[in-house]
Amino acid sequence: MSVVFAALALALTLLSPARADNHHWDQLTFERVDAVAEAVLTKAQALSLANNREYCGYIAFNADDKLQFTAPTRGDIESCEPPLVPDSWELIASYHTHGALDPSDPEASFELPSSGDLESDSDEGVDGYLSTPGGRFWFIDTVDEVVILLGDIGYFESDQLFVEDIDCPLQAEYSFEDIFVIEDENLAACEL
Repeated sequence: MSVVFAALALALTLLSPARADNHHWDQLTFERVDAVAEAVLTKAQALSLANNREYCGYIAFNADDKLQFTAPTRGDIESCEPPLVPDSWELIASYHTHGALDPSDPEASFELPSSGDLESDSDEGVDGYLSTPGGRFWFIDTVDEVVILLGDIGYFESDQLFVEDIDCPLQAEYSFEDIFVIEDENLAACEL
């Protein structure tokens, strides 16, 4: 496993431009952060599906102003507590997985960020990234309060039990309010 994290760290180093006058935020683009999130979620998704647990972590600038991520932290079936990071780090985004599907509950769907996901990122003042059992890749924008689909089914490895609901396809974007309504009223995502 350490070889995989070494490869991820090398990929991250290649994605990070050299430090220039400590203006790291000026050099940061969504594309760079998306690429880092994709790299770490690829590994976290494999762990998540193999162990049927959520995995989570952070993307941040470290004390040397280098963009990096924490190793995926193992959670439980329904949640994950992100790791502690040094006070010198500047958090940019969280990332997490939604684990594998439960064969005893085939109707359960974890293909959207949950209201808890939105609230925790908002409370921390960071954006978020999510991979789902179907292999979807979501971006949680806490400033504009929207979730945006960056990659559809199979973008990441999918759970072997996942079956696409072709009668109720997901949209490419939802507002936070949409997510709260879906949960509060127990709606399918296509019933909005």
